[in-house]
Amino acid sequence: MSDAEMKTPAPAELSQLQAKFDTLNHLVVSVLVLLVIISGTLTIYLLRQWSSTRKDLAAARPGAIQIIAEYNKERGPRMDAFINKLTDYGRTHTNFIPILLKYGVNPSSLTSAPPAAVSPAPASARKK
Repeated sequence: MSDAEMKTPAPAELSQLQAKFDTLNHLVVSVLVLLVIISGTLTIYLLRQWSSTRKDLAAARPGAIQIIAEYNKERGPRMDAFINKLTDYGRTHTNFIPILLKYGVNPSSLTSAPPAAVSPAPASARKK
């Protein structure tokens, strides 16, 4: 009885399954080949971009070094001196502190120093 219950699939069904399997196998292989081609193309493109960027950077480096050296030698100290003058002005004129805060000047040294006493001019002197 067990022999009669076990039925083998018909040869037509086996050939259909084999054809579907072959088609799926062909599709997977095609996708893998396509993936290798696309990744290789992307790798070549990125290598060329890296090479051209490296050459551009090498060409721009001397100019950048000159600009940085000029800034460190002349402009940087002048800008620092200007900021220090603004900070000193903010110490004597407390109304100027919000402007310093707006532009990112560190006001921590400003708030600890007492503001200088500014005596108001007489009303008769202001009307002249």
